[in-house]
Amino acid sequence: MPVTDAAVTIVGGGVHGTHLAIRLLAAGVCERDQLRIIEPTGLLETLRRQCQQCGMEAFRSPLVHHIGRDPFSLREFAKKRGRTDELIPTENGGDRPTVSLFFDHAEWVTGKHALRALLEPTRATAIVEDGDQLQVETQAGVHTTQWCLLAVGHRQLNRPEWVEGLPSTAAVNHVWDREFEPDAVDQSASVGIVGGGITAAKLAAELTQPGRKVRLFARSPFQINLREASIDWMHFSRVVDRLHELPPASQERAEAVAAARYNGSIPSHVFDRLRAAVETDQLTLHQTEVVEATDAGGTVVITCGDGTAHCLDQIVCATGFDSPYEGSLFRQLRNAGWQTGYRNAPVLDDETLRWRRDDGSLSNIVVSGAAAQQVLGPFARNIIGARQAGDWVVDLLETRSMEPTKQQQS
Repeated sequence: MPVTDAAVTIVGGGVHGTHLAIRLLAAGVCERDQLRIIEPTGLLETLRRQCQQCGMEAFRSPLVHHIGRDPFSLREFAKKRGRTDELIPTENGGDRPTVSLFFDHAEWVTGKHALRALLEPTRATAIVEDGDQLQVETQAGVHTTQWCLLAVGHRQLNRPEWVEGLPSTAAVNHVWDREFEPDAVDQSASVGIVGGGITAAKLAAELTQPGRKVRLFARSPFQINLREASIDWMHFSRVVDRLHELPPASQERAEAVAAARYNGSIPSHVFDRLRAAVETDQLTLHQTEVVEATDAGGTVVITCGDGTAHCLDQIVCATGFDSPYEGSLFRQLRNAGWQTGYRNAPVLDDETLRWRRDDGSLSNIVVSGAAAQQVLGPFARNIIGARQAGDWVVDLLETRSMEPTKQQQS
């Protein structure tokens, strides 16, 4: 009987976890029977649900950003199926895939690698070191593994403070709440959307229709940018080297990443749709901040920083996510002896993404996604970040991960 259940366990079945699994199998550094993916909702299901919830029709990223290994795989997939009309031209940027094309391609890629057979449909609750192995505790039991790739993404939603004083029955949702369904919004409702980024803009345009009053509350003017950050960060050039010159998991790194990311920006094709809705009086844009909300028995009355008040049938907060370091697994790990820095950011090795223990030594936990942004930069959470993480993980496991442990040698 093998000492471990698996050589590599991936916690998270989103873009990062799925891409990492594909990369490991394609590189041959991990056999199928030694790879496990732990994800309660299924591969890419959270992303699929979020696209539906905000009314996304096409991705912001170009067609080379997908879960497959070959950057041009999606384009060839579209050509062979006569679906090139689903590659949307973008001014000063590459063609963008529709949501439908992206997920159909993803199904094809995951099917080629039979990834669903490797999926454990449960939630990881803790990771504990046991000698030279790791124990991954889940809601379904405990597994052992040599390496754990932590690719869980954001878990905590960012809700405005004024939401806290409202009863649970108040008609206020976050766009990423699992129970929020845009199709369930009443056709004659007065709806308020709170947020100043791409999700708020897409949702506002999606909910706009005759008979429905939609108001969008954004604190600042919309910023137009095709990408979430400069393309220099996409190519992992000198800008990343300069980031690594700063102390790891430090305030200086956090501020450098925040300054590089175009928070709240939206691409021109989203802004054009939003502007058209405003110009035809289907949408009202309020450049102000909501400061207070009161439940009024079926409606919610909000007070804004500009002194105005509005009575709304439903409010949807498109206010993003909280810190990527505050999920339950991250809290458990930092309490169990893994090193953290500014605002609980994990201290990761700049070459391998391995999480350092409190004594400075490198553990066999590798972090990908938004929680690795102090190493990978502002695109860490995106598909381009998953690709870079994949390069480093493959290099790492080719040289280290498949070496027999001391227990196996004995």
